[in-house]
Amino acid sequence: MRRPAALLAALLVLALPAAAQADELTVAMPGKFFEPARSTIVAGDRVTFRNADLVTHDVRVGGGVFDSGLMLRNTIWAQGFDAPGEYPFVCTLHRFMSGTLTVVAATLDATPAGVLAGRPLKLSGRAPAGTEQLTVERSDGAGGWVGVGTVVPEADGTYAATTPAVEGATYRVTGAAGPSPMVVPQVTAKVDLHLTLDRGRRHTTLAVHAMPAPAGMVATLELYARWRYRWHPVQTIALDRAGRARFRIPATRRTYARVSLRQARGPALVHSHVLRTSDGRSAPDPDTIRPPGTGGGEHGGGGHGGH
Repeated sequence: MRRPAALLAALLVLALPAAAQADELTVAMPGKFFEPARSTIVAGDRVTFRNADLVTHDVRVGGGVFDSGLMLRNTIWAQGFDAPGEYPFVCTLHRFMSGTLTVVAATLDATPAGVLAGRPLKLSGRAPAGTEQLTVERSDGAGGWVGVGTVVPEADGTYAATTPAVEGATYRVTGAAGPSPMVVPQVTAKVDLHLTLDRGRRHTTLAVHAMPAPAGMVATLELYARWRYRWHPVQTIALDRAGRARFRIPATRRTYARVSLRQARGPALVHSHVLRTSDGRSAPDPDTIRPPGTGGGEHGGGGHGGH
């Protein structure tokens, strides 16, 4: 029995890979204003202007590069933007109605917001749909750009790449449409953590000093749980401007102590050296001397002083 031609055509369409599609943005005119008035899109995206007002409007973009003509109530006008640049737009019937459209070769974000030098820095964003390859570039302020890697975006242009963070560096990605806007992530140089202990009759005070003082980081006091063979976070305090923080525990607490440094949310970036709370002397990380069969052994996890 022969299948209908329409069914065969539908099956062929389903078998084809999904075509790359540009993103779309809608700019409304709910009254005598544009919403949103300022937007950023990627080259190749389309913008739909929608008149939701009771009166007639029009849209003139880039000083006349694009012109919608008169738009009655509930009328829409769509326009694609292929070239990166700034495109101011205005309603010529109501000159106080204006906005700006920024078209970029690719968007670019860097995470985390703060990272230590040498740690992984994630660069992500979106390039024009169908972009075959992007080059990740870095400038250290010497007046030029150096390629530090490449990334192949998804069909819709989204991408993500990882590169070591460099203090004071500027990053961008470059593709067929040109370079993206630049980002300068907050990168902190190598941080040394110094931990000291002062024993009193009732309490033991542990003081930590981070040098140089990193911005936006917190210190977490960790005590070693002897029966579980792991470090246990006890208290978290934001470092002051000098990079200092103080912790207090009962004097009867006899174990190992260390301090980790991290962003307000995120994994530990730096560990201090280990102290014995009984006498304040330095000690090896107990993770390195776990009993056999507990997952540690001679080469167990855990930090060894500042990184």
